[in-house]
Amino acid sequence: MMMQIVCLLIGRLLLICVAAYELLQQLWLRLHALARRSYDYWQCDQHEFLRRAKHELEKLPQHLVLVIAPDDCYVDATLLKLIFGYAQIVGIPYLSVYDTRTPRHGYVELSRFCQLSEKSDRGYLWPPKQLKEQSLQLNGCKAVAANGTANGYASNGAHYVQLQVYQIGSSDGHALIADVCRELYENRTTTQVQEMLKQRQSLTDGINGMLNKRLGFAVPEPELGIVFSRQTCTYGLLPWHVRFTEFHTHRSGRYFDAKTFAKVLYKYARCEQRWGK
Repeated sequence: MMMQIVCLLIGRLLLICVAAYELLQQLWLRLHALARRSYDYWQCDQHEFLRRAKHELEKLPQHLVLVIAPDDCYVDATLLKLIFGYAQIVGIPYLSVYDTRTPRHGYVELSRFCQLSEKSDRGYLWPPKQLKEQSLQLNGCKAVAANGTANGYASNGAHYVQLQVYQIGSSDGHALIADVCRELYENRTTTQVQEMLKQRQSLTDGINGMLNKRLGFAVPEPELGIVFSRQTCTYGLLPWHVRFTEFHTHRSGRYFDAKTFAKVLYKYARCEQRWGK
């Protein structure tokens, strides 16, 4: 009996120590974020920093996906707007957001600050038309054009390029694949499905087409993912589409700025997919 009481006391003491450690760690991250934010305020334009970094990168992802953990309380609309701007500056055309939180626990609805795309009900454009026009009218403001020129226009009439943003839901993971497989099974006797089953590549292409149709957008598979969490976990993110995605974990509570974004891109650029070689 005495031994059980001692074990319970030791267990509770360990829990208190772990909680105190996590509290001190979060306090340290907040102080670090405050110092970084104050430091960045006095530094040069982060947009110009990203433009310089863009020319040094050997490759860029065509599709970037952001994964937000259910217990993260630091990724808000302000941070997402910053990341959207960073991605647009370096020239990433597609970005997806997979927010696993609930509306009561920080879930960010992109329709609140993004422009709805005409091509897809689940697609958005950043920046919205109003902000785009304002940015082109401001004196000294530089906008990224399709050919990399400044101020949004060039002699050939290139226009300001908007970032294509998509919001991924929890039902777009394993449940979506199960739905597609169920439909294939139900139609297994049809000529279309029988032709798909003859070759593995035909089946793969057919499933990809069905998945993209249900998702409501057809974009390249994400090459790079940033996970805002304490640990690296995809939380069921599009398991069929992230087979070759390179994930980088950003600890919840850490400050995220243009330099942080550039470091992730540098790591991605140095990574080489060997495809089993």
